[in-house]
Order: sequence, then C-alpha cells, then structure tokens
Amino acid sequence: MRNLRWPGRAEIDDDPDGVIRDCVEYALSWPRVLNRPAPELLAEWFAPDGPGMVVPDLFVAYRAQEAGDLPADRPDAVDPRAGEYWVLTRLRSRADPEASAIVAGPELRHLLAQGVTARGLTHG
Repeated sequence: MRNLRWPGRAEIDDDPDGVIRDCVEYALSWPRVLNRPAPELLAEWFAPDGPGMVVPDLFVAYRAQEAGDLPADRPDAVDPRAGEYWVLTRLRSRADPEASAIVAGPELRHLLAQGVTARGLTHG
C-alpha cells in the first residue's frame, strides 16, 4: 500500500506521473470551496458507491464498474468486477499530458485520510 508525505507538496510512493498526488491535492481543496468538513465530503465522494470527483477541464476520478471504464491505454490493467478500483485521470493541459492511474478503493481512501491528517483537516 502506498503512503503519502507532505513536506511542501504531496508526495506519494510509486506515483511516477503524479496522478495520485494530483487527485489527493484536488480532493483536499474541494471541502473549503464547498464549505464542508473534509472527512465527511471525501467519505461521501470516495465511498465504494460514491460519485467520485470532477475538477472541470483538469481532473476526473471515478469508480470503474466494467472493463470499458478503464483507460484506453490500459484496458486489461485490472478486472473491475473483481474488486473496487478507481480510475484517476489528469486531463491534458499545456503543462502536463493526459495521464491515468488505477487505485484500489481502500488504498485511495487510505491516501486521502493521510492527506486530511497531514493538512490538519480532521475537523470541519
């Protein structure tokens, strides 16, 4: 299971393209925008049946339900019916190419919880 450190910007083990890092950073910014406690909002969005997260024109995170939900460059990475897998996709921008990561649900929630703690967002 990966771990998160926050020495200035989030750092996550085995995240070569920084996609998981971007997901955590975007997810931790939304509670302030929406005026909701971070633990509550993230638990709702990233629950096994949660809606995930969309940052318009920048990022999308959603639960893969079937093989067609996987990124086109990794159609056989996992079997979505065999577990809870989330697809995290940084959309193409001037600075970064489009990139995706596939993360198991429990691991994603673990990283988000570490981010909440590291940023001191444990209370509303």
